[in-house]
Amino acid sequence: MTKKTNWNPSEDEKLRSELEKKTPLKDIADMLCKTEDAVYLYCYRHDIPLRPRLENPMMRKLLEIKFGRPELFHPDRDFLIRVGINQKRWSELSWGYTQPTQNEMMRVAKELNFTVEETFKLMDARQLDLFEKQ
Repeated sequence: MTKKTNWNPSEDEKLRSELEKKTPLKDIADMLCKTEDAVYLYCYRHDIPLRPRLENPMMRKLLEIKFGRPELFHPDRDFLIRVGINQKRWSELSWGYTQPTQNEMMRVAKELNFTVEETFKLMDARQLDLFEKQ
């Protein structure tokens, strides 16, 4: 068994730059002389996305408003059934990899006790962002 070592800033920087280049996790682990699991867990614990996130992920913003830190919200099976979203889709939405449909957004907002006005305000902000970029 090898001795565990802490990550230093240069390793963190190297990890982030290689992820931007879309280098496979196994190759990054080899470069850093760490296991693939160690790299994956470091990314998970430090909220480093393994692939690019959307600039304005609506579901993530909704969760930030409600909970502050979206990664602390762990929905149970009953929640997912009530909102009609499967576990894989929820993961994609909550980590900000894909945008929710308007229907998904409304069901989750209703389940989290948001008012219709608050939800539409959040969704309108997304549309305003689209116009500002053009």
